[in-house]
Amino acid sequence: WWMVIVNPTLKTPIPALMVLCTTMSLYLAVDVNVLIPCLSTVEWSFYCLTFSSLLYLRFKDPKAHRPVKVPLVIAVFLLFVSFGFVILPLFNASSRIPVLIGMSSLPIGCVLYGMLCMTRHYFGSDAWEKPRKPRSNSDSSIDSGHGSDSSSELGVK
Repeated sequence: WWMVIVNPTLKTPIPALMVLCTTMSLYLAVDVNVLIPCLSTVEWSFYCLTFSSLLYLRFKDPKAHRPVKVPLVIAVFLLFVSFGFVILPLFNASSRIPVLIGMSSLPIGCVLYGMLCMTRHYFGSDAWEKPRKPRSNSDSSIDSGHGSDSSSELGVK
């Protein structure tokens, strides 16, 4: 469950980023030609999901406010192009295995992330709580023992 911890100050999952950097370093140490088909196929699959969700929302909720409205022709064209970049490497024998490795990492990562989130949900973690406010100068007199309120809070008279 430690990989789903988000740093409250930076708002980033630092342990997950460390694992990602380590994994990428291992890929680079082995062979760059394996890394490129894995990552490009995964990247284009996310583009394909993005364009398909754009089209879905365009027809499901056409009157919703959108800051940028992509023309329908461009969205459909880019959906087909991205789908082609995901499917076509599977027909090449030299890139089939790296593509399948990259694509199999997605469901494995989703399952692991879900299991880690459920573990955090059941066992609890204070790492996801809101960051605490920094203390002001008026609170320092209570902590240092100086001031009139410190003795009454401690029960000392």
